[in-house]
Amino acid sequence: MKKKVALGGTFEPLHEGHKKLIDVAVKLGDVTIGVTSDELARKRLRSVLPYEIRAENLRQYILRKYGFEPEIVRIYDPYGETLEIDFDYIVVSPETYSVAEMINEKRKELGKKEIKIVKVDWVRAEDGEPISATRIKRGEIDRYGRLIK
Repeated sequence: MKKKVALGGTFEPLHEGHKKLIDVAVKLGDVTIGVTSDELARKRLRSVLPYEIRAENLRQYILRKYGFEPEIVRIYDPYGETLEIDFDYIVVSPETYSVAEMINEKRKELGKKEIKIVKVDWVRAEDGEPISATRIKRGEIDRYGRLIK
């Protein structure tokens, strides 16, 4: 039986760091991707594309690269479906590792088994710093990690 894998984020812009997370998640099993609602996304990033566009961009990318349509769900809080569904793995970046720990803490309170956390290291830009949506939106780097002069 294939393992159930959770992955969550805003995914805008879709960059090399996201692609590495998706790659690891797809190799682990059946992936459910939680894409943040517009309200949740805008708490962190001032301007983001609407949920429908972010989810569709992600769907198209996975369809092109891996040949299947992923299960994408809208999430309204950091937990998404992780408190209801018994995922085997949750794939996170160093930045979101603490969220996965919080999810497991809450699952423990609910008497549920922990989800195995798979931490994927950052993809680094040309300057050695992590590629992030914040840096891309600030105009420091492009989605591939190249410095913008």
